Amino acid sequence: MSNREWDATQTAVLDAVIACANESGFRSLTTRRVAEVAGVNEVTIFRRFGSKAQLIAAAFEREASEIGAQVGEYTGDLHADLERIVAAIWNAAGRRRLTIPVILSELATNEELRAAAGHSMNMVGKVAAILARYQNDGLLVKEPPLLAHASLVGPLVFLGIVSRLLPEPPAVDIADHVRRFLEGHATGPLKKEK
Repeated sequence: MSNREWDATQTAVLDAVIACANESGFRSLTTRRVAEVAGVNEVTIFRRFGSKAQLIAAAFEREASEIGAQVGEYTGDLHADLERIVAAIWNAAGRRRLTIPVILSELATNEELRAAAGHSMNMVGKVAAILARYQNDGLLVKEPPLLAHASLVGPLVFLGIVSRLLPEPPAVDIADHVRRFLEGHATGPLKKEK
């Protein structure tokens, strides 16, 4: 995960990347339109980011870094760690509910997007590693960590996508979501750790 600090101009440009992707997708995204939305000169984008591909990668890097900061690290408190992971993913799914369908629709055919998505895969790996640690601790059933990850966060991403079609996004009870996950994945009693 990157701990890169983004200045105000870079932040405006990266926000504009997401806004432009929501408008027309990543494939049709142009640095000219990003500059216009960000209120900067197009030359600034090339100086700061190098190319369209690097710009898209930076947007993914920033998003993964923000989610990673919220996910945190393994603490040994299963409930707290899972609740933090779920909250981070639900927050991202809600914040990017317009962008996720765009990503999914272009991922298979857009090389720039696939390359940039590596940052997202790093985040998936981070969460899977936390889940694997709890499996090794004997608190979660042994299964491929990516399957455990999909069981934990997949419903949140799905709701984030579907919520785009609803007048108001659904509420998610974080503690209840974790409890339901643990009903199928915990190895012992479901007492909340204190």
